[in-house]
Amino acid sequence: MRNIFLVILSVIITLICVRNPQSVQVNLLGETQIALWKLLLTFFISGILFINLLKIGKKQQKIEADRDFDLADE
Repeated sequence: MRNIFLVILSVIITLICVRNPQSVQVNLLGETQIALWKLLLTFFISGILFINLLKIGKKQQKIEADRDFDLADE
């Protein structure tokens, strides 16, 4: 099921990137022109990385809580 979801998500992201080839002006630290599909893809990948970092932190907290619980039993 997860693989099907990932394939569908990949197709949707690909379609969005293909349908938005125009350039946009970005004023972050300086003015620059960038293709909209590159900007969308960058934000999508950044979001995935951010979610994975949150999951890693949650797993580490759970491991530490389990370790503390095991030490309390002894």
